[in-house]
Amino acid sequence: MLLGLAVPLAMAQRPSPPRKDFERLAKAASAEREANRLPEALVLYQKALKLNPRWDEGWWYVGTIHYEADHYPEALAAFRNLPGLNPKLGPPWAMLGLCEFETGDYKNALIHLERGRTLGLSGNEELVNVTRYHQALLLNLQGQFEAAAELLDSLVNRGLSSETLKVALGISLLRVALLPKQIDPSKDALIHAAGEVARLVALNNLDQADKAFRQLIEEFPNTPFIHYAYGSMLTRVSKYEEAEREFKEEIVTTPESALSYMQLAYIYLRVKRHTEALSLTRKAVELAPQSFVAHYLLGRTMLEQGDVARAIKSLEMARRLGPFSPEVRYNLALAYARAQRKEEAQHERAEFERLNALLERRQQGNPQSYRSLSERGNLERHVVEGAAEPPPK
Repeated sequence: MLLGLAVPLAMAQRPSPPRKDFERLAKAASAEREANRLPEALVLYQKALKLNPRWDEGWWYVGTIHYEADHYPEALAAFRNLPGLNPKLGPPWAMLGLCEFETGDYKNALIHLERGRTLGLSGNEELVNVTRYHQALLLNLQGQFEAAAELLDSLVNRGLSSETLKVALGISLLRVALLPKQIDPSKDALIHAAGEVARLVALNNLDQADKAFRQLIEEFPNTPFIHYAYGSMLTRVSKYEEAEREFKEEIVTTPESALSYMQLAYIYLRVKRHTEALSLTRKAVELAPQSFVAHYLLGRTMLEQGDVARAIKSLEMARRLGPFSPEVRYNLALAYARAQRKEEAQHERAEFERLNALLERRQQGNPQSYRSLSERGNLERHVVEGAAEPPPK
């Protein structure tokens, strides 16, 4: 229930025009709403808004009353008035996005939910949770599964637990680009089981997650991306031999996906098996030519083998595709330094430090998140930590 949300402070402080009829209607509307006589309150709010269409508190309550009654087109019409009155307030953008989600305007919903979260949601915990959940659903729909999982994991770690959340987690783990309502009911058991595994991983209960992964594989063999998810978890805890096995199994199951090739290449880079990593990264670039990660890993592998010129070419392509990745800038700085291109090395080092600072602020919960700047560039931090040397000065 979102109706109990307080009016955002910047709205509540906006003075109303000194009109007796407006003031009388506004006061009566508030009294009816507080008494939970919502149809009556709605009529009075609408009358007051005819006298003062810039009354943001009125639009807020008209929108929330309609939203709680599942009258989403009417709620959408109300919330559309608010961003123009105060575009720097996050809650109206979030509510606009929620209404757009319910009316099927998924493209704008994702934009507006992200804007609401970036601006801040005024400490409204329920609105924070609902916004993150719906944004995650839309990121799943777009195929941005890592970003979706990040949001869903944050909900798990905030203590939320529900079947709907578990379904969303399962969709993300299995990399199914669908909304929950679009899932074939015959897949419910699989989705729920995958969601439980994802919940355990989010809680960092890795021993239990390991057992759950094994059971999931036994019950649903040959299901795409289960081995990939299991291998990714094993990589996190440096169980490289076991992870290698899982990624090889995934390549058999989904040979058209570049993901396992990239993860396996990362492992080989960690354990200095550069020749094997090179063949994997070349295959990854072939399968996913628009992936900045694939080009990054290819460039990094070439750099490790001393092929600086080709490494620079691949890393420059990775920079073009993923301009906000600090890891790409880090390794490009190394490559330029080895090629004696000092000015370019210094520039890339400065960009690495700037982007890495943004990443650290995001991890500390700053609303101006690294991810909000762009989805084009986000590697795990261990890729930086695994590099052989510091960025050049």
